[in-house]
Amino acid sequence: MFPDGQDPYTLLGVTRESSVAEIRERYLVLAQIWHPDRHQSSSAKVREEVTRQMQRINAAYQHLTDVHTRAHHDRERQTRERRDRERENRQRQDRERQKREGQSREREARERQDRERETRERENPRAQWTHPGFPGASRPVTSADPRSTIHPIAITLRSGERGYTLRAHLDDQQTDAAFLGAQSHLLLFRSAESMRKYVTRTETHELASIEGWESFLDGMGSTATEPDDEHTFDFDLITYSLRFPPAQWVPTLFIANRDLIREISEAFELDGVLKHLAVGSPLDYLDDLFRVADRPVAGWGARRQLASLQGGLFSAVWRTAIGGIEERVRWLR
Repeated sequence: MFPDGQDPYTLLGVTRESSVAEIRERYLVLAQIWHPDRHQSSSAKVREEVTRQMQRINAAYQHLTDVHTRAHHDRERQTRERRDRERENRQRQDRERQKREGQSREREARERQDRERETRERENPRAQWTHPGFPGASRPVTSADPRSTIHPIAITLRSGERGYTLRAHLDDQQTDAAFLGAQSHLLLFRSAESMRKYVTRTETHELASIEGWESFLDGMGSTATEPDDEHTFDFDLITYSLRFPPAQWVPTLFIANRDLIREISEAFELDGVLKHLAVGSPLDYLDDLFRVADRPVAGWGARRQLASLQGGLFSAVWRTAIGGIEERVRWLR
């Protein structure tokens, strides 16, 4: 309410919904009526009343102008504040969306990298030299300066599939051998060329730490070659030979494959296979006979013993030993 108790809206004849322009228009109308200059010729009492009314009209107009100005400013301020809040909310939402999108992209990138890594490991796992005495393995190196001789070898499994891998003898006596392995599996490549391509890409494996690696790579050349007979092994031919009596088995074939099975079993710690090769086992006894069978004098007795053997037990153990190796094979293209 106005200070003298009269409503300024009523005094000016406007409503609370009237605009500033409407209030001003009404004020000008009243000013024309009550302005003292228009009543100079009137009596003093009339001039006094006109002056009082004009003062009230001016006061009411000033009051409503101030109220509307403040209200206008308040609305503008509220509008600015609302717009500022809306802008801040949009900016915050944009930041949150960008953050979520960034996190989503990072998560998708990690998942894609994980899938790609899993695919690479599945298709081309990161090979390393596998042997309990090789540096980085579960047991320390037994020699202070192991010398290695690296050779590609070919192995034909009982299925007839031919695979290629690398064997590195870690000592001059060639008693310990390391092989290409990954996740406790022997890695076999489908072709000598695919193995050559794999080993020449040093970023895909951990093979360069062995002595003589650079010389081996230099000797590989740009085209893969098939391993010679000394480095070729045939489990399929062994299995075929087991159909016949032991006296017809070829000693050099069995000796070479038996030595390879021992080396792989020691490298990958296949205790179940090693027990079939232990001293006093049927395969150890058979191996002793084979190693002297071709000698001029001692070989005569060994051949007689081979002729007297029943092949069933030896055949079963040989198949078990070969099966133990093949269970640890992992193929690569």
